[in-house]
Parts: sequence; structure tokens; C-alpha cells
Amino acid sequence: MYIATPINGLKSNCGFDGKVAKARHRIETLKQVLSDEPAFDGYEFTSTFDIHPNGSMPAEHKAMGDCIALVMTCDAIMLDHGWLQSKGCNLEYRAAKIYGKEIFEFDKL
Repeated sequence: MYIATPINGLKSNCGFDGKVAKARHRIETLKQVLSDEPAFDGYEFTSTFDIHPNGSMPAEHKAMGDCIALVMTCDAIMLDHGWLQSKGCNLEYRAAKIYGKEIFEFDKL
């Protein structure tokens, strides 16, 4: 399951690197929460941070391409809080919808 969380759209007083750090922490928290949910047994959780674990995020267009590629390889997508206000999450949602992926919204669990 691909976890989509807003990054650049995060309301924060920190710069982009700070937003990335907050999003990375949010993803790790979501992975823990979701792995404890019986409804998600058998899912392996992934995000853009799994392919860019140690360094900073690449240019926006490259990172988005990587995210869409992950959506394409997953069975399902989890859309995090605030996804509707995120251009990137909306692209990930549309790709998941087009390719018939199972779609979950964290706010609706």
C-alpha cells in the first residue's frame, strides 16, 4: 500500500526541508498505526521516502514521477489527512483511480 501525504502543502513555518522532515515523520507514524489495524493485515506499506530514504528529495517533477511509479506497483493507496489540498496527492489519487487500485482515506477510517 502506497501512503500519500502532503509535503509542500504542509502548513509550517519551516522551509521545504523542514516540511520534508515533518512529512517523513508523519509517514513513519502512519506506517505504525496502519500496521496495527487488522483491516490492513498483509499490506506492505511504502512511500516516496522508501526510495529516497537518506537524502533530500529530488526536484519536484522527479519526486512526483517516482511517487506515481510506486502507486502503479501497489495494490492500494492510503490518502493522508489534507490530501485534497495537495497537488501531488491529487495526482497520486488520479493514477490510483485510473489503474483500479483500492483507495483508502485516513480521515474516513
